[in-house]
Amino acid sequence: MKLSSLVPPPGKSKYELAIVAAREARRLNDWIRRSGETLPGKVTAVALGRVIRDEVPFYYEDLSVIMAAEQPLELPAE
Repeated sequence: MKLSSLVPPPGKSKYELAIVAAREARRLNDWIRRSGETLPGKVTAVALGRVIRDEVPFYYEDLSVIMAAEQPLELPAE
C-alpha cells in the first residue's frame, strides 16, 4: 500500500497520517518487544491502518498555552 494512493480522512493530510503512523509503529514495536506477541502483518502497515480507521488518538498541543504556563527564571540577587 503506497501512502500516495491513500485518501486521508476529512480534515487530515497525508503528512499528518505519516507522522502519526510512524509514532504508532514505534509504540507497537515497543509493545511487541516487551510482550513477545506478534502482529498479523508488517508493523508499519498495521499502524497506518489503525491511523486511517481513527483507532489512534492524537492531539495538537497549543504552543501559546505551553509558553504562558512556563514561569520566568528568577536570578539570585548578587
